[in-house]
Amino acid sequence: MRKKKLLVCVTAALMLMGSFTGCGKKKDASKTEGVDYAVNVNDSSIISTDTDAIQLTKDGKVQSYLTGEWVDPSENERRPVTFMVNNISEAMPQSGVSSADIIYEILEEGGITRLQCVYSHESYKDLDKIGPLRSARHYYDRKALEFDAIFEHWGQSYLAQYDFDTISDLDQLDLNGKDGAYGYRDSSRVAPHNAYTSGANIDAAIEKDGFDTTLKDDFDPMFKFNVEDTDLENGTTANKITTEYNSGRKPYFEYDASTKTYLRYQYGGPQIDDTNNVQLSFKNVIVQFCDHNSIPNESLLIDVVLNGTGKGYYATNGKIIPITWEKGDAITGVTHYYTEDGKELHMNPGKTWVSVMQSDNEAGCVVE
Repeated sequence: MRKKKLLVCVTAALMLMGSFTGCGKKKDASKTEGVDYAVNVNDSSIISTDTDAIQLTKDGKVQSYLTGEWVDPSENERRPVTFMVNNISEAMPQSGVSSADIIYEILEEGGITRLQCVYSHESYKDLDKIGPLRSARHYYDRKALEFDAIFEHWGQSYLAQYDFDTISDLDQLDLNGKDGAYGYRDSSRVAPHNAYTSGANIDAAIEKDGFDTTLKDDFDPMFKFNVEDTDLENGTTANKITTEYNSGRKPYFEYDASTKTYLRYQYGGPQIDDTNNVQLSFKNVIVQFCDHNSIPNESLLIDVVLNGTGKGYYATNGKIIPITWEKGDAITGVTHYYTEDGKELHMNPGKTWVSVMQSDNEAGCVVE
């Protein structure tokens, strides 16, 4: 567990004035590897989307590593939090999910899916109700590690518990059995679909457990973003995207041209957040195909292999393109996405949904 620490951050700011000049000494352009530069882009004419080695600033703000939207630099230094959210029909409607910056949908035992919702501090801190929460699986905690996130859940499988006991960098909060302190049961709903928490609960729990809230020094952001909204070149029309995990699980997205986002549907209707009556919508939709394996001597739990390489799709602004993904080590690696020409995918600023589907079920992703 990473305890709180004091960090001294030094930012090298460059101004674009015909050529790059540093504060004090000139920077050798051949020695930029590993250095995080901030470039003032108040003038949109000098914005570049090739920003792998440059951290852009605009009106004193930087692009969020979760959404690509402009945020205060202090927010971009803070660790996110992920929550395990119940996604079966009995758990509808959900609460607080429309505020998540990124949502993963992944299969688990019994052919059902569960959501892993990723929030910046600004996105969750004022929420009065988040949930209903459910238990962790080991592949979810490893996804949390990719974001250097604090992992919130209500119970866990024995394989997740093994990760909790053996991965020193994994900061996790089990809210089960801590009603009133970190979470609570809503008596108006039937268990186990009635476990919730709030932003205030989580901040208090993080403070009480002494977790460091600052991103690690070598944090590797998963996503790259365009500076401005950009249509896909050579994309195929994608007005509806269905992700058929199995015969009983066929959620889909419909493109809303008026907002240039994808609206989420499941169980025969819109997926609604009951805290604000808002339908979930996303600027970016990723479909990621991964191996799903049985576990020896285990009749229920499955293993979703999130490391290695594989295929997928990326959709935005009503178009979709094929992509590939790559992740190294299962514990320490970070997923990155690539276009067909081998360049790292740059997504549009906004919220992202990632549907993790079976690698032998590419036909289950239907685009219309």
